[in-house]
Formats: sequence, C-alpha cells, structure tokens
Amino acid sequence: MKRAVPGFIRRALRNACMRYRHSRRNRIGSKVVFSRDTVMGEGCVIGRNVIFGPGVRLGNRVTIGSGAVIERMEVGDNSVVEGGVIITGHGEGCIRIGRESFIGNNTVLDFSDNITIGDFVHVGYNQFWTHSSAMQAFNGIPLSDKDKRYRPTAPLVIENNVYVGVHSTIYPGVTIRHNSIIAPNSAVTKDVESYTLAGGTPARFIKSLKE
Repeated sequence: MKRAVPGFIRRALRNACMRYRHSRRNRIGSKVVFSRDTVMGEGCVIGRNVIFGPGVRLGNRVTIGSGAVIERMEVGDNSVVEGGVIITGHGEGCIRIGRESFIGNNTVLDFSDNITIGDFVHVGYNQFWTHSSAMQAFNGIPLSDKDKRYRPTAPLVIENNVYVGVHSTIYPGVTIRHNSIIAPNSAVTKDVESYTLAGGTPARFIKSLKE
C-alpha cells in the first residue's frame, strides 16, 4: 500500500521545479516562493524572500526587490518593483504595470478593483486604493459583510509618463492622465488632466506643464 506524500513535501518539490525552470534564464535570490502559475520572461532579477502569489506574470528584465509579496500582478519589460511592496484587497481586481516603470519601497496596491499603471511611470512609497469602507464603519456593518453598497470599489488608472511624489495617496476611481506630476504628500481624490502639476490635500491644479 502506497503512503501519501505529505502536502508540504509536494509543495517543496513543486517550488524546486519552478525555481529550476525560471533560474535558467533569470537571477533568483534565496528562499523565493513561486505559485504554480508564475510566468517569467528573461533577464529578471528576483531578490531574497520574495513570495509570488497567484496570477503573477513578469516580462523581460523585471526587477523584484527582496521581501516583496505580490499576486494578481502583470509587470512589463524593464520595470522595477522594490521590496516591501504590499498587495492587499478583497475582490477580483488585478494590477497591470507597463514597461520601464518604477514602483518604490513599501507602496500599497489594492486589488479590490483593477489598477492600471502605464509606461514610464514612477511612484514611490505611495498608496493606491480601489475601495472605501467609510460607510461600512459609519453604519456598523461587520467586516465579514462584503456588500458593495457599504464597501464600494472603483478602478484606478495611471496613464503613461506620470510621476507620483512620495507619501501620496490615490483614491478609488481616479485617473491621472499622461505626462503629469503629483507633488509629494498629496491626496488625489479627482482626475488629473494631462500636462498638469497637481498637489495638496486634496490635490488641486498647480500649473500647466505643456511648455
């Protein structure tokens, strides 16, 4: 009679196989955990103690910093996701990051709804939220109740060639259009038009960048 292989051994063997598959064309740090559906291009650099949850697809020459825990994320060629990035949420959203983009340390990305980040976007130590639980708290609704009347979600879009200064928060439903700059320490609650410098709490138009 065959004895069943314990689950932790099966997981360790699967992870070893995934590591061997990806390390032939990429540089993989120690203690990296792969999900069974992790997809990776060529020339990627993966730091130590990275955990890939489900739904991760990396392009070519992508860098993932040590200690990052990511899931439901697609990253384009030559982009960087630094360590300490937090992926959180309760929903079916996913996060799409274009090519040549930079996601700085400790940035928070909420997959309660979709987040789309374009090409040549630089963000650092920011928070991107796609849900609000204000009415859930106000009305005393239990955390286990996911009724969208009290916990609504909305997608975020950051178009190409955008810079978001550190310690800024982008709220649900916002679109920041291409070739814009958000000043540090801003709270972006409304759309930002192209070629605009915006900042403050809440963020407001500061000046045009068309020149």
